[in-house]
Amino acid sequence: MNNQNLQTTDPQNEQLTQVDKHNNVIGGVSRGVAHSTPGIYYRTIFILVKNDKNEILIQKRSPSKDLYPNCWDLSVGGHVNFDKSYVETAVRELKEELGIEASEKDFILKGEVLVKLPKSNEFFNVFEYPLKPGQKIIVEEKEISNIAWMTIEDIRKSMSDKSLQWYSRPEQVISALY
Repeated sequence: MNNQNLQTTDPQNEQLTQVDKHNNVIGGVSRGVAHSTPGIYYRTIFILVKNDKNEILIQKRSPSKDLYPNCWDLSVGGHVNFDKSYVETAVRELKEELGIEASEKDFILKGEVLVKLPKSNEFFNVFEYPLKPGQKIIVEEKEISNIAWMTIEDIRKSMSDKSLQWYSRPEQVISALY
């Protein structure tokens, strides 16, 4: 399930922020190398978009994703490009994936989690973003094939009982922070 999809729309030459095991920047690394070379550490973000009912938007990854296609994921995720910050990435990814304009001050940092996967190690900054009244979600179909709203408790339950097909990144983040 985590094998690279040869039909991916994800740019394999995208330059990510490579870090050491203490999250200190050491340079750039291509997405393709980061996803296929054990022992590499890099930076990533998750955003949990919350509605006025305290539910979290979850998304089903599109079939063209290079890793974990067709699996359920948290609201928004993305790699931190080389020379960019976590919060700059959050602003960019929220716009790219859900069409939501936000500023850096709109995000609430919930914590940092080191996610360990078979071929990568990712330092996630996890943000919450409270959806503003009247904000519309415009799903980027190259990234997302479906969305739903769930409480944190329901997300944890679906991860535990396997009623939805999740993968390790969101499972590790939810376990660590919620």
